[in-house]
Amino acid sequence: MRWNGAGLPPPPALAPRRIGELLRAAVGLYLAHWRAFLRIVAVVVVPLTLLQYLLSDLAVRGVRVRGEEVEVTAGSWRAFAASGILAISSLLITQVLIGALAWAVAQAVVGREPTAFESYRFGMARLWSILWVGILVGLAAFAGFILLVVPGIFVLVRLSVAIPALVVERLRGGEALSRSWSLVRGHGWRVLGTLVAVFVLTGLVTGIFTAPASGSGWLLRAVLAAIAQVITTPFTAIVTLLVYLDLRARAEGLDLETLARELEAARP
Repeated sequence: MRWNGAGLPPPPALAPRRIGELLRAAVGLYLAHWRAFLRIVAVVVVPLTLLQYLLSDLAVRGVRVRGEEVEVTAGSWRAFAASGILAISSLLITQVLIGALAWAVAQAVVGREPTAFESYRFGMARLWSILWVGILVGLAAFAGFILLVVPGIFVLVRLSVAIPALVVERLRGGEALSRSWSLVRGHGWRVLGTLVAVFVLTGLVTGIFTAPASGSGWLLRAVLAAIAQVITTPFTAIVTLLVYLDLRARAEGLDLETLARELEAARP
């Protein structure tokens, strides 16, 4: 099978990798398809971030403190209400983005150039399954953190590749969680180390972009926050999917041709 008929760089081989090798592969995949990834994320993140900062600014401006009394204007209440509606809308839209980006990364792995239209078409088709996975993971992690911090981290690590499993193998929500739990078994420390590395790297990038806006107006802060999120979100999605593929390569000897067939079967 020719993977580079479109002149694209060769996709990364599906072989077990160490953490450093996996991160380097993620960077390589990102650089090979950065335009597509940024386009997919920006179309959602930029307008949502700008609206969130604008409404927050309007809500705060309408609050006046006079001695021991706090006065909230009608405009501020409207901004608070709009912020609540936006938060609910953002939750659903973000789930579509998660599915779209996971699909785009999977396509890039097999050497295809992902498109925003196809990626969002997939994200819309699997919206409710992705939302269900997100709710279940959140509830399980919350229960773990109530008991102690360590159980919460344990649960998050064991369920960290549920979305890639849902996308690639066309699983339902509960099946994806079970699949992730099974794949991560015996590899928890390596997966945790990879996720921590991603958290640190994306945190550094976010800090670099947002630190200069400290104390500035809402527009500059919103723009820089949006840029940081647009840049870091694809990297997190890429690493997560590569971790999933790494686990399957170790457990099942997954290869690119098998992955490509699974993706064809998963098309909505």
